[in-house]
Amino acid sequence: MCCWCVGEFAIFRGVCECLSIYLPMGTTLFLFFLLACVRPGNNGGDGLVAARHLFHFGLEPTVVYPKRSTKTHFINLVQQLEDLNIPILDEIPATSTSSSSSNDDNEFYDVIVDAIFGFSFRGTAPREPFATAITQMVTMQKEQNSLLVSVDVPSSWNVDGGDLTGAGFQPDVLISLTAPKLSAKKFTGRHFIGGRFLPPGLAAKYRIQMPPYPGVSQVVEIP
Repeated sequence: MCCWCVGEFAIFRGVCECLSIYLPMGTTLFLFFLLACVRPGNNGGDGLVAARHLFHFGLEPTVVYPKRSTKTHFINLVQQLEDLNIPILDEIPATSTSSSSSNDDNEFYDVIVDAIFGFSFRGTAPREPFATAITQMVTMQKEQNSLLVSVDVPSSWNVDGGDLTGAGFQPDVLISLTAPKLSAKKFTGRHFIGGRFLPPGLAAKYRIQMPPYPGVSQVVEIP
């Protein structure tokens, strides 16, 4: 019997996600503008937690939350962001996808976090309003050279087969939580794993071989 609740796992996973987002950016810049796009599921909850921690790391996050959950856990996560005055939008600002807006820090994002579907995606194509959000993230990645980071499984990817829909969604960084999914074999960018919170008994039960985490790190980059 498992005594862990969804909220506790979201905290652990969100911290791992936060660190994995922070590491690829280096430490030479004093301020990053970050856009996190989430949905009302576990992957989105992890994104909300990560946004809060990244704020305390010195970044300026903006959260796009098109479809909010009515569950208490998610309401509390949103309240925590509001207490920090982190902007929460219903959609990605249209002007932020234009390369001509890159001189305005309020409309340019150094990092985009894809915390929409994760391994829960099913079907042949993403539904709205998330399909539009995915298209906008790809545009920002190409036109603004924003670092696109996906959580657990890139949105619109099949958890086992990868980009079976042919959407062409290719993030720069993948953060596998707990353990890599089979679709990670199709990923070619920088790959981080965050799963040091997994109990040894549970890892043994499902034959999960944990990577060697260095020192006290909660995440590790793998080739």
